[in-house]
Amino acid sequence: MKKKLSEEEYNITYAALKLIENLFKQGRIKQHIFKNILEDYRDSIDISAFKCYT
Repeated sequence: MKKKLSEEEYNITYAALKLIENLFKQGRIKQHIFKNILEDYRDSIDISAFKCYT
């Protein structure tokens, strides 16, 4: 069941995930941590933009 977010909440959450993605690309967090974070937001955010990491 998808959690419905307002457009503003969706945009903020998506931007935060993109920042976390940058930390992963820089090697500051490990892949399994990044994948777990994406899994936590799978129900409310379209994570297809992060497909190469899932």
